[in-house]
Amino acid sequence: MLTRPQRRQAVPATRSKASSARSNAPGIATDIRQAPVESPSAGVCVWQGRYAVIEEFKRRHIPFGRWFNVRDIGGYTAASGSSIPWGRYFRGGAPAPFDADEAERARAIGLRTALDLRRDDERAREGTHALVALGTRHVALSVSPDQAAMDAAVGNTISAARYLKYLEVGVPALRDTFELLGDPDSYPVLVHCSAGKDRTGVVTAMTLELLEVPREVIETDYAMTNLEREWLTAYLTERGGWFTNATPAQREYSLAVPPDAISGFLDGLHDRFGGAETYLRGIGVPAGAIEGLRRVLSGGAS
Repeated sequence: MLTRPQRRQAVPATRSKASSARSNAPGIATDIRQAPVESPSAGVCVWQGRYAVIEEFKRRHIPFGRWFNVRDIGGYTAASGSSIPWGRYFRGGAPAPFDADEAERARAIGLRTALDLRRDDERAREGTHALVALGTRHVALSVSPDQAAMDAAVGNTISAARYLKYLEVGVPALRDTFELLGDPDSYPVLVHCSAGKDRTGVVTAMTLELLEVPREVIETDYAMTNLEREWLTAYLTERGGWFTNATPAQREYSLAVPPDAISGFLDGLHDRFGGAETYLRGIGVPAGAIEGLRRVLSGGAS
């Protein structure tokens, strides 16, 4: 079985003053808003403050042996000065069956709801749902229900066009997702898909925009998945199946989170739909749900 170093045993609902200290600038702990540079190790663009990004990733990442890319979005600061509480909104991949030790670690997070953005065929193949046995409510919400149709429309690549297409084909799922995110009874919540990077990245980016988190912070949160690339490669290789025989292009599709994908998505979200709130109101998400999300994730009701 694949194993990996465990940096901490569970994520607490709050952080110590030392671990949650931030600079006076809005956003994450250290300014990383310089021009992008090429990272030879990851093969993707990151910000020049790479050490700061890695440290920020470690601060919010929760390592599991068979649960990929789990991160807490707590601690991000909005333009208004409010800070997202720790321990309320987690993003990640689909959890594989836990052993006894990891089940206890997962239980310690205290997840009340898991919003599962995968397709039905992915759930059938990957399983649904390791967290249910721990008492977490599972809600199936297929943001991109037809993989073949999606690929035919935008190509078999990770791109802004694919992410924007979610906003067209995933309307029922996105409406339900944000209504649930507006309900304080959903929290602590996990938003996840298969690898926790694309569909999860889009929903999380929209959530952070609703909270007025600076755009550069939204883009950096998305790009942190690239720091898990080596682990994801090892995990998919061990799991076998299609990845073992995949072409280099197919592997890249499964692993990459290119910064221009989320940047282009955010541009298109504004240019075509008027921004996250306007889009969500347009597909029927009640104003009360959006305000409920803001209350819960800005230090209000939990």
